Amino acid sequence: MNRGFASVHPAPCFLYYVGLVILAMTIYHPLFLFFALCSQVLLNFMQDGGRRLKASARFYIFLGLFIALANPFVSHRGQTVLFYFLDNPITLEAVVYGIAMMMSLLTVLISLVSYNMVITPDKFMFLFSSAFPKTAFLCMMAMRFVPVLRRRSQEIAVVQKTRGTDISTGTFMQRIKNGMQILIILVTWSLEEAIITARSMRARGYGVIKNRNSYFDYKMTRRDWIVFFLIVSSWVNLMFLWYMDIGHFQIYPELTPLTLDVNTVIFLVASFVYLAIPLLFEGAEKLAWL
Repeated sequence: MNRGFASVHPAPCFLYYVGLVILAMTIYHPLFLFFALCSQVLLNFMQDGGRRLKASARFYIFLGLFIALANPFVSHRGQTVLFYFLDNPITLEAVVYGIAMMMSLLTVLISLVSYNMVITPDKFMFLFSSAFPKTAFLCMMAMRFVPVLRRRSQEIAVVQKTRGTDISTGTFMQRIKNGMQILIILVTWSLEEAIITARSMRARGYGVIKNRNSYFDYKMTRRDWIVFFLIVSSWVNLMFLWYMDIGHFQIYPELTPLTLDVNTVIFLVASFVYLAIPLLFEGAEKLAWL
C-alpha cells in the first residue's frame, strides 16, 4: 500500500527527485547541501526506518570520504595554501570543494534510495510507457540490473561452493578462475532471462499496439495538482535565486566567507520549502497512525 509521499501521483514524485538531483549537482552552497543531505537521510528513516539505506551506507560513506580526501591532492586550484605535499600545494578551496562534492554525491545517492521506494517499476512504466515504451522498458531494466545481479551472484556463489568452487579459499589464480566461472553463469542466466522477458512482452503486444492502456491507472487529484505546482514553483524559485546570486557561495578562485545575511536566509528558507515537501507527507502519515 502506498503511504506518505508514495501516495502522491507518480508524476509529482518523479519531478521532485529529478529536481533534487539537478539542484544538488548545480548549487554548491555548503549549507544547502548539508540540509539537502540531512533531509534525504531523514526521509529514508521516515519511510522504512532506514533499512535500505543501512544496506549501502558503508559504500556511500567510503565513496564520499574518498572524493573529499582525494580532491585536494588532485586539484591544486585556489589561493589559500594550507600546506605542501610532495611539492604540491594543498589549498583550502580544494578542501572545501571536495567536501561540497561529497555532500552533493551523497545527496544524490541517498535520494535514489528513497526514489526506489516511491517510484516503483509499475509507476515508472505508467509514466513513460505510453510515449516511450522501449526506452521506458530499458530504463526500468537498467535500474534493477545491479541489485538483481548482486542477488543472483550470491545465490550462484552459494550453490557453486557446495561443488567445491569457492572464491574465498585457494590460491589467487584459483580464486580468479572460480570467480570467472560464477561470472559466466551469471551472464548466461541474465541474458537467457532477458530474452524470455522480451519475447513474453512482445507476445503481449508491448510496444506494438499504439495507445496501449496501462494496468495501473493513476489519476491526478486536487491534492496531487497542489503538490505538483508547489514542487515546480519552489524549484523555479530556487533556481531563480541561484541565478540572481542570492545566497551565492564562491569557492574558486578564492573562498568567500560563509555568512548568514539576508540573501542567505532567503535562499535557505526557499530551500526548506522544497526539501520539506516529502517530509511533510511522511510526518503526516506518522501522526495519523499514532
